[in-house]
Amino acid sequence: MQLNAEDGGKRTCILCTNNENGICENVTYERNKRVIEGYTKPNGEEVAGLTDNNLRYYRTEFLPRERSVKNMRELVQASTGLLCIKNDLYTEAPFGGRKMNPKYARYFENGEKRMLVIYEERAIPFIADIIKTMPEGEKIKVYVFSYGSYAYDDEFTEVADRVTLCALPQAIYDAYQKVLPKRKPKFLVDDLVEDIVLADAITLHDKETEAATPQVTLDFGSDDTEVIDEVTL
Repeated sequence: MQLNAEDGGKRTCILCTNNENGICENVTYERNKRVIEGYTKPNGEEVAGLTDNNLRYYRTEFLPRERSVKNMRELVQASTGLLCIKNDLYTEAPFGGRKMNPKYARYFENGEKRMLVIYEERAIPFIADIIKTMPEGEKIKVYVFSYGSYAYDDEFTEVADRVTLCALPQAIYDAYQKVLPKRKPKFLVDDLVEDIVLADAITLHDKETEAATPQVTLDFGSDDTEVIDEVTL
């Protein structure tokens, strides 16, 4: 972080640990948090924070692999955290002036960077219609969790100049296929989005909140099945 401040670099770091004796929660996380926010030395000297940085703390847990709607939704929410890490994009935002139902999709935006993660393939035609109304800018990266391998190019044809369709990392896709329920959950288009009347209808986490609040992502597997130790992004 100090080198970035000195030369304007954009270095990033991912640190993994088993948190033995609380070293991650109580030592490493706290040290980095204070470097970002600033702190006071024992002699009373104030040290300014390197505030142009952020810090996120993820924990891993096991997910059951039985085919069920509950397990499917837990897995896609956990996998979304991995996609956020892959794209260095963490701030959820209104989607075309609307609040997305997180059961169906989540939208992330930071400056010109934009990412849309769709969990319900039947919502795609309606989502494409919303994209038509959005201002132009950097293309939206779109990931779709679906029952098959179809890329949905046709559904996005009319907004092809506004989106980049991205394949899910293979490890995520494979794990998702293993927990899919035999029957698709109900989809109600009226529940897809909610119009936002006031600009503050959605609370967006600023960098300070993100730095101070641990986030959780989950690993795949269960106590009596194989564990996926690493996901290649």
